[in-house]
Amino acid sequence: MGIASANGSAHEVDLAPVLAGVRRLTLLADAAQDTETVFGALARELIAVMGAEEVHIHRLGPPGEDELVVVYMLDGDGRLSYLQPSEERPPGVSWVAGTGRSFLAVGPRELTASVPRLSITAPPSSGAVGCALLAPLSLGGQIEAVVVLVRRESEPYDERSIEGAATLVDQAATVLALVLARAEAGTDSVAGCLNHRAMRRRLREEIGRAQRSDGRLSCVIVDLDDFKLVNDRYGHQAGDSILRQVAQALMGEFRAFDRVARYGGDEFVVILPNADIESAVAAAGRALARIRRVRFPDGSNGVSTSMGVAEWRASMTEDELLEVCDAALLQGKRDGKGSVTGAIMR
Repeated sequence: MGIASANGSAHEVDLAPVLAGVRRLTLLADAAQDTETVFGALARELIAVMGAEEVHIHRLGPPGEDELVVVYMLDGDGRLSYLQPSEERPPGVSWVAGTGRSFLAVGPRELTASVPRLSITAPPSSGAVGCALLAPLSLGGQIEAVVVLVRRESEPYDERSIEGAATLVDQAATVLALVLARAEAGTDSVAGCLNHRAMRRRLREEIGRAQRSDGRLSCVIVDLDDFKLVNDRYGHQAGDSILRQVAQALMGEFRAFDRVARYGGDEFVVILPNADIESAVAAAGRALARIRRVRFPDGSNGVSTSMGVAEWRASMTEDELLEVCDAALLQGKRDGKGSVTGAIMR
């Protein structure tokens, strides 16, 4: 594989918009609180500046674990995500991850060979995919993600366009490194989400914001049912892998501005700003179904979780909100594991 060159009058990129995109990404370094903000901003720049119609970001992970893929559409505001087993990684993504080089797939044959999902999942109304540019995003010398720029009706990217895309991706990587360095102290080393201390700090902030704006706020406690048996049967390394996959499933299912944290052991907390209990219970139910698809090391599916949900009420402290969530969780476990239970507020 290598960079395919387009023939004819391929779309060329004006350097000024690329430099403007670099400046916008640079300014984001001071404001961004998480990687999702940076990836979303990168997707918007690639759609606006590079003429991509979709941007797919493959977050790479260790062999044997599911990887998060986020798809940005509609000027970067539309978003969907899914988990993909690492062994099902598209060949083109694997090649870019292994070589650190960009790759341009043009036409049905190359697209089917390198990124087959694009051909399979494309809705008929959107038109066939014409080309896909795959670019590596590197942090500290390691390829952390592969960014895929999708075009349907437009002409394929030329070499100048490929360089422009690489410039934007590289700048996003620089911003990501700064954001990650700033957040390192607040990240759980096993699960990759917020740690307990950072969760407490964020929950206090959200309670303060809800108090000032008279807004809504909900919280979910997630408990992995019988997780000790997982460690006993498969070992603690496998248990850590499942914790990471559960965290990825939660981060992939909840909204971009919701916050997922490891509460301790086999428990997680999800903070949902601007959400009442009905919408929080519905979101937790979707997350529950998604976690069930997390696979055990022997290939079997069905990680079971129980969730307790509560909505913050005026005068509640962070401890009181978590206690109400925990009470709902315990009630759900008594009634039968693997379910979502909303707190009944009196």
